[in-house]
Order: sequence, then structure tokens, then C-alpha cells
Amino acid sequence: MAAGKGRMSRLLKITRKNILTCALLILAICDLNALPGRKADEPELLFLFKNAYPDVEFNSKYDMEAGDWLIKVTSARLNGTHTKTTELYWSDSRFLPREELKNSENYRKMLYLYSFKIPEPSEFTEDDIIRIKQFTSTENRRNGAIEPPFLYDAIYDTGTRESTEQQIVKIDFLTKSINIHKKIEAPMKRISKKIMALSKQPELQPFFSTLSRTDGYAWRSVRDTKSKSFHSLGLAIDILPRGYYQKVIYWGWQKQLRPDDWYLTPVSKRWTPPEKLIEAFAEEGFIWGGTWIVWDNMHFEYRPELIAYKEYCENNPHR
Repeated sequence: MAAGKGRMSRLLKITRKNILTCALLILAICDLNALPGRKADEPELLFLFKNAYPDVEFNSKYDMEAGDWLIKVTSARLNGTHTKTTELYWSDSRFLPREELKNSENYRKMLYLYSFKIPEPSEFTEDDIIRIKQFTSTENRRNGAIEPPFLYDAIYDTGTRESTEQQIVKIDFLTKSINIHKKIEAPMKRISKKIMALSKQPELQPFFSTLSRTDGYAWRSVRDTKSKSFHSLGLAIDILPRGYYQKVIYWGWQKQLRPDDWYLTPVSKRWTPPEKLIEAFAEEGFIWGGTWIVWDNMHFEYRPELIAYKEYCENNPHR
């Protein structure tokens, strides 16, 4: 009888232990899904990518083993004749494959607060200058965190040069022609139509009279880094005037001339595209490189998720 009671007691302990384990697991899942602003079935900010890329499917499932959201990204391939699904992990907006989760710090977050305002060099503090020097150092450029390419490869089929070049089309843009990814053909044509309609306005006449060329697709990395250039995706455009109005257009070229204080180059000494052109690009989901610390005033790239993220942050200042 005593032996029977002992076995019963051990079984009860095991059962209570199992119940407690299950209860804690349920609480953990509930707490995860109850985070402020987060839906139970997807990361909080995934909706920004869904809105930015309405032709792409994003399906989420939380992977308890990986401790992160698994996102299945489905996008059309070639001429829309078939689709491909890629499995990536959220990783705080990095969109990484499973094998890269352990290396997440080697990649930048895809969501950052893009600014429409050009930083004013005369307002830089000593701390600002230290951060700028560190960010633009040779060591950081060569070995720092890079832009994760995996989501864009899934959306645009740009994993290899061969697959990318099957997506490239040549279109008329402003008064020139340009090679771009076919998925941004429509917004590029809308931008061109809008600006050409304003070409007789005094603000834009000098721009058109000095426009030298427009550059798009080019298979290469970002200068001095391991990051794939957005030009390699066919999603970036460089607009170059003749002679740059005897002004500076790119931080890297200025650094070669003035390695010790290039970052203090006054905004008035930099060539800037017409404001209406910058606005037309922004309305179609493009950001302008002129507001970066590493300013690239000729450069525009298609990043609709960043435009959406900026608006979201402005509308939710206390999130």
C-alpha cells in the first residue's frame, strides 16, 4: 500500500510539473502577442512592408525554436508567369534567412528614420563629428554592418546578376533614357510626366538646360563597402548636371579633396536638384541621398517602406 501511495505521489508531482510548464508556455505566448501595437499573428511593423509592396504576400508565423517571426515572402517572377516563396526571419526588420540569424549584428535594420531635412554642418557638435568620422572610417566602411539584401532579392528576383538583368527595362526619363527594374517602371514614368509638365517653370529651366545624363542599373557594390548597391537592383537613379554647377555633389569625392573636414562642406556649396523634383520622387516612394550624412546629392532610390515608416513615426511619436 505504501509503495502504491509513493507511485501515486510521484505521478501527481509529474502531472503538476507538466501543467505548470504548459501554463508558463501559454503565458509566454500571450505576453508576446500582447505587446503594445503588435498583432498576434505578425511583427508590429510588418504592415509597413505590406503597404509598401502590395503585390507581394507576407505571411507570418512565430517560430518558438528560433525565437523570432518566420515571414514567408511570395513574389511574382519574370513576366508574372509564376511565383516564388522565400522564408526569412523578421530579426527586427532585417529579414534574414535562418542561417544568418546568428550574424544579425552584421546587418543593418531595414527600417530607419529617414529625414527630409539636410543636416546643417554648422550645427554639428563634437559628438556628432566623432560619430561621423567613425561611421565613414575605412575600417567601418569595409567591415561594418551592411544592408541586408535578402528581402529585395525575394521581391525583385535580384539574387544573381543573370536573374537581375532579366528584370531590367529601358525607359525614357525626363529628356534622357535609363535602365531600371521593371517593377519601378510605372512610378518612374509618373515622375517623368509630372516634372516634364513643369519644365517651363523658371525653377526647372536651368535644371533641364544643364542635365547631362541619368544613370540607373549597374551591377556593383556601394563604394568601399560590402553592401550591394541599389543600382545593382535597378532601383536607384543618379541625375547628373553638366559641371555640377561648380559645386560638390558627392561626399566621397569631397573626402578625397578634404579628408580632414569634408563633412563641414556648407550645404550652399553642394549641388542640389530642384525641390519639385525631390518632392516628385518622394511622392512615388523614393528617398533622396542628399539628406544622408554621407550625402549623395545625385542619388535617388526606391524605398517606399522608409517613407511609410517616417509617416508612421510622425503620427505615433510616443510608440
